[in-house]
Amino acid sequence: MIILTRFLWLALGVLGFVAVALGAYGAHAAGFDALARDRFETALLYQLVHLAGLAAALLLANQSKARLALASALLFIAGMLLFSGSLYANAFSGGQIPTGLAPLGGISFMAGWIALGIAGARTVRP
Repeated sequence: MIILTRFLWLALGVLGFVAVALGAYGAHAAGFDALARDRFETALLYQLVHLAGLAAALLLANQSKARLALASALLFIAGMLLFSGSLYANAFSGGQIPTGLAPLGGISFMAGWIALGIAGARTVRP
């Protein structure tokens, strides 16, 4: 479990770096049309928001050793790869790459929040 947790912390750092780099690229260099820009910005927003969820899950896992918190972290990463990754690919390809994996990423995000909520509730002691 320690190796997985370390990997997830590193993934948080890398995914955070990528989000900031993509945000800068999108703001200053990308020549997207309106639809591609919308998809790109949606992907970036969801990635950034779920990085906060990933950090919360990892902090909870470190504090309580809650396996469900680690599951939540993995679900957030899956969501970023599937949802945001699908939208990024579509934006960068000019719409040539379909967004078919985005719904699976959205489900991963939702499941991650439920898992995080349950993991957090289980750590509350009277």
